[in-house]
Amino acid sequence: MRLLVMSMMALALASGYTIRMRRPVTPIDKFLMMETLRTPSKRFFASDLILNDMIPLSYDEMAFLDIRRHHLLCFSLWQFALFFCCQQIFPVFYNFSPELDCADANFTFSKPRCKLSKVEQCDELTRNCSKIVAGTAPFHSMVQDFEMFCGEKAYDATWVATIQFLGVLVGTVVYGHLGDHFGRRPVALFGLAIGIIFGVSSGLAPSWPIFASFRFIVGSSIACVLVVFYTYISEMILSEQRVFLRSFFNWGYARLVFTLVCFLCGYWRSASIATALLAAPVLPVLYFLPESPTWYRNRGKIQEAQKAEEWIRKLSGLEVQLEEDKRSTPITTEKTQVYTVRDLFTSWPITYKTLVVGCLWFSTSLSAFGSDLNSGNLAGDFYLTQFVSGAVTALAKIFVFVLDEKWPSFDRRRLHQLPQALVVLCYASIMVLMMLPESDCSNESSRDLAIVIVNIVGVSLIEVTWDACYLVAVECFPTRIRTIGIGTCSLLARIGALVAPQMAYLSSVYRPAPYAVVCGIGLVSLVVSLFFLPDTKGVDLNDVDKPAVYRSSTSSQSVCKDRKLRLETVSDIERNA
Repeated sequence: MRLLVMSMMALALASGYTIRMRRPVTPIDKFLMMETLRTPSKRFFASDLILNDMIPLSYDEMAFLDIRRHHLLCFSLWQFALFFCCQQIFPVFYNFSPELDCADANFTFSKPRCKLSKVEQCDELTRNCSKIVAGTAPFHSMVQDFEMFCGEKAYDATWVATIQFLGVLVGTVVYGHLGDHFGRRPVALFGLAIGIIFGVSSGLAPSWPIFASFRFIVGSSIACVLVVFYTYISEMILSEQRVFLRSFFNWGYARLVFTLVCFLCGYWRSASIATALLAAPVLPVLYFLPESPTWYRNRGKIQEAQKAEEWIRKLSGLEVQLEEDKRSTPITTEKTQVYTVRDLFTSWPITYKTLVVGCLWFSTSLSAFGSDLNSGNLAGDFYLTQFVSGAVTALAKIFVFVLDEKWPSFDRRRLHQLPQALVVLCYASIMVLMMLPESDCSNESSRDLAIVIVNIVGVSLIEVTWDACYLVAVECFPTRIRTIGIGTCSLLARIGALVAPQMAYLSSVYRPAPYAVVCGIGLVSLVVSLFFLPDTKGVDLNDVDKPAVYRSSTSSQSVCKDRKLRLETVSDIERNA
């Protein structure tokens, strides 16, 4: 874990950023800042007195990343949790179908193989071949063990992935409510433990229906991580660290590690066990961590919140104690109140956010998993394609962090709209390349290479749009219904994911079909983002219910000026000290 953290921090430093304590410049803290600057041994004092929820901090009041030890621990836990979330792309491996051929000496296809879809190849082999043989495969899949190559059996293999995504959908509903009612930490701990157990068990399944039922449980646990555990981590770190988290501890690295494990195992049973155990280090660490102070305060449990904050201070090596918490007014009405999805539609502002963000989650999920699950059907080296996709995704997310820091007006709207527009362009290009007529198969290899390269770029851009979806969802819903809000958005995303395996199957009938769907849904998503998506960059999660939390998308210049003014204020105080 230490090596992983050091690697992520080295990438951050290589990007040109210094990780040090941040100083908010507010009237409340000026006196404390002056006293601290006179005492070099206490120079970095902000986190000694201010945790995530004690004094509202905005993005514009910050100068540098305020990273403490407990933040590093949260970053690492999220990365290991993402290893488990990569179970969502495991269908690429366990549904891998090798190329089929006929052992009969007199058999030939009616057309060159490159001009026949998989369905057409299967049809000719079934009718005219006495002995069908599977070619050499880079990964020994479930499809090979249970001989699910053609016809209804091939469609059953698609249903295994669909059942797994159905589990994610159900888990989104169940765990979202449990996380808001019982707390983030215990629900996340339970859900992840169940997922690891059933992930290991799926590697021992004697038949594909039993395997599919185990993957359903694994899918529900994936939802727990994406909804409840992500909310827990987001509430345990500072608002400006959210982009850093998703940039340097991201899906790209998780995909690289997941692919490496599958490559080393080479067999779907051993890979099922090994990939499930990747997230095991999270369990003992999460067991000893406290509940989110934000959740405690929202439930009116002020003493528990203060104890959790004290635990976090000790974890970070801090010794300063708070004599009085200025924000410790109990919210007695929420001690026994249970919130449901219905509360997302009790007022127009929350309803508006739910509809807009939910629409973006649905379209992004459909595009992401549709293109991901279809990547195994593309030409080229199977593992190289997966490795390069993970690496490009990781680098793209680091680039997002650079933009976020160097370009203060690069808000959540731009974070979604720019990559979404490029996604539509990429997959429209793939669709055109696949539709170009060919007199023979002589140029097929060069065209397939171009398709693979453009697809990798498109996949990485979709992952960037996911960052915008998650960040806006966390930052726009009030604490009392945050996991329900994220859970509802995730529910809509899972509906999109349910369609994704069918999209991948469409490619066996007509190759450009999945990309036509991605282009169409991407255009709808882009229009919704351009006209309706709010900007939530830098909001304090405790102040979401208060008016004037969100900045207008047209106020970028004033934001930059305000940030510059605050940085100059910090410099003046240091000179006066």
